[in-house]
Amino acid sequence: MEELYSHPGIRLKDHLVKVGENVGRFCAELYADGDFCETARLAALSHDLGKSTKYFQDHLKGKSVNPSLSSHALLSAVLSVWHFGKHLPLNLKLPLFMSIRAHHSNLSSPGNLISPKHEWKYLEEQVKSINLKQFKDLVSSLGLSLEGELLPGFEDFRLKFSWAVNYELKSDIQLYFTTNLLLGMLVDADIRAVIGLEANEEAEEIPDDIVDRYIETLPKTSAITYLRQEFYKTVIQNIKRFGPEAEFLSLTAPTGIGKTFAGFSAAVRLRNMLKKESGRPPRIIYVLPFTSIIDQNFKVIGDVLKFSGITESILLKHHHRAGVNSDSRQVGVEDVWKSLEEGEILKEHQADELLKQYEKAYTRVETWDGEIIVTTFVRFFETLFTNRRSEMRRLHRLAGSIVILDEVQNIPVKYWEVTEKTLKFLREKWGTRFILMTATRPALLENAEELTKPRKEFFFNQLSRTELNVKSEPVPYPEVDDWLIPRVESAKSFMVVMNTVRSAQEVYSALKERLSDFNLYFLSASLIPVHRERRIEEIKEKLDKDEGVALIATQVVEAGVDLDFDVVIRDLAPFDSIIQAAGRCNRNSLSSSGGKVFLVKLVTENGSGRRLASFIYDGVLIETTEEIIRPHYSLPEKDYLKLVEDYFFKLRKEGRKPQDIEFLKKVEAMNYDEVGMFNLIETSFAQVPVFVEFDDRAGEIVRKLEGLERLHPENYEERMNRRKLFKTLSHDLWGYVVNVPLQVAAEVGVTQLPYASGFLWLPRSHPKFSEIYREDTGFSRKIEHAAWFL
Repeated sequence: MEELYSHPGIRLKDHLVKVGENVGRFCAELYADGDFCETARLAALSHDLGKSTKYFQDHLKGKSVNPSLSSHALLSAVLSVWHFGKHLPLNLKLPLFMSIRAHHSNLSSPGNLISPKHEWKYLEEQVKSINLKQFKDLVSSLGLSLEGELLPGFEDFRLKFSWAVNYELKSDIQLYFTTNLLLGMLVDADIRAVIGLEANEEAEEIPDDIVDRYIETLPKTSAITYLRQEFYKTVIQNIKRFGPEAEFLSLTAPTGIGKTFAGFSAAVRLRNMLKKESGRPPRIIYVLPFTSIIDQNFKVIGDVLKFSGITESILLKHHHRAGVNSDSRQVGVEDVWKSLEEGEILKEHQADELLKQYEKAYTRVETWDGEIIVTTFVRFFETLFTNRRSEMRRLHRLAGSIVILDEVQNIPVKYWEVTEKTLKFLREKWGTRFILMTATRPALLENAEELTKPRKEFFFNQLSRTELNVKSEPVPYPEVDDWLIPRVESAKSFMVVMNTVRSAQEVYSALKERLSDFNLYFLSASLIPVHRERRIEEIKEKLDKDEGVALIATQVVEAGVDLDFDVVIRDLAPFDSIIQAAGRCNRNSLSSSGGKVFLVKLVTENGSGRRLASFIYDGVLIETTEEIIRPHYSLPEKDYLKLVEDYFFKLRKEGRKPQDIEFLKKVEAMNYDEVGMFNLIETSFAQVPVFVEFDDRAGEIVRKLEGLERLHPENYEERMNRRKLFKTLSHDLWGYVVNVPLQVAAEVGVTQLPYASGFLWLPRSHPKFSEIYREDTGFSRKIEHAAWFL
């Protein structure tokens, strides 16, 4: 009798046992009851039982088989629930069915996975092709008990199961997350079993005082060094006092006072407290709003670890541009490509080994398999609200972890309700801890213990670094002689924050010939990331050398970017954004006369007088901001905290900005098709990713993509190798990608990027390349039509 296989060269029994072992290791980290872990074990051991059919085994051998007969997910799900999970309650039976059913696809609503009759009509024929004795021996070897006939009445089962789900089961947020957790664990365990990656690595010790020792080595030249020391000491005292008992923790403090060091140090101490209780140290997940500040915070934490001699391999960075590391060594991606000969690209043995190495490193990053993870709000929320199994496979890493939500004010107001309910669920059911860090605390989780207690107001009141000056009359933005030049003529450095890319590009152009005493820079999302990152570093260097710097930017600089200017000018925006921009002014109290922040109300130049803010922000946010600032001509920094609290109180307590209750209902109803459309960063216009072939490095990426497109894989393994090769390019590829309004992309005439179907391409050979994309200002938005773009 021939062996049953799950993958080429991998026996089915061996694969199921390994997936079961992986899931067992995951469960050891969960704060979950025994019933859930039993269900997870069942899912692991039975998820591929449908591969026992003759049709699937023939498919593995390369024979031509009807895909509907060789498919295995639905059959595996039915057999699992029918034979091995019938004793489970319905609120676990449904997640068991859905996780197995969707482990090779994205989740759909329960009715869509159970009801369609046409997908069930092949099950009887599939079962008849199974060798019953061989199947029973397999099941018995897995420790499962098979009673009765293998062939159930499929239609009867489908109707009864569908009825029970629709009429007996109450959907809620717990059922939603139980399903996602089960599917995510199964997918992660399944992939690891195939590529030979162990489930969990040994945790490294991180001493309580790791940050204390590092910051002692830092220069103490800032005028607010003493205040930073007092702030740090207060936070550490409070984390010791609150300990693991606190439901939630908050760290509210002015910008530039050292929240990154204090928050990370508090998380390390909490980690060690929890380890004493449970014997297992939780991972720390540091979440930030923008990729532009990920590298900054990642480097700070890396430097702290390195100073204490702790291997940096425990630290992972995860966002769409993050590369992959293996044991702190960059995987030899270029070695992969160098080893490939044209025409043999998918068959080269050396390349296969390197691809396996890369796949393991890539999986570690994608599944947050490290002790400390630095990631983005987008990745965090896409892990929570999604229908994609690729996002769910890191969900189990949240269970029991310590999550730092930095710059938490960047969560859109409309999602506060669903965010609060989700975080409370994760804390209560999964033991996840949260530290919310910000200078402008939103009305979110108001019962959180404040880590600056009782000195929060003291820290704000001690600072007089800036003063916010309000210009009440609107002014056309091209008239820089009126609203800009007079305010910066005596400054050593200044920054202007505009609301739209187009207006920022035009103001930058207007200043180029007028400010010869300054190093003039532009910064916005219109620049490809490699230019944006290089520019931030260059600006920092100039500012550190006290050279004259003028920066025209959009909102990309508001939160977390460590830049310090004498003067900041901000176009009208929501009040918390204004205060965040003010945080880039006189950050280290180096200006003896204090930093000046000017709020201006810029309007279009075409006679309509429409505010630029109205193209970007919700009208309720702007109206509430104007109400807050209307009584004031100027505001000292010590008043910022009270006004921010008033601003958020009006938005939530007075109900001015309604919560997106409908989205919460979609989550609770497990309406996955609509949950999958969740987008944390919403725009009022369609955008498309455009790859800008700016230099030779970008040209090399294009040549590699063209090579992938020319390939003709002959079997499943070669198709997978081609996908893996594409993954090796993703880090460099995203460095040249900018999101462009669809209308702009259409008008400039971009084309399709080879092989990467989701990207458009601006080739260097385009006759107007230098007009469309400029290294100083990025992708041009000066196209004469009615729309304005961020």
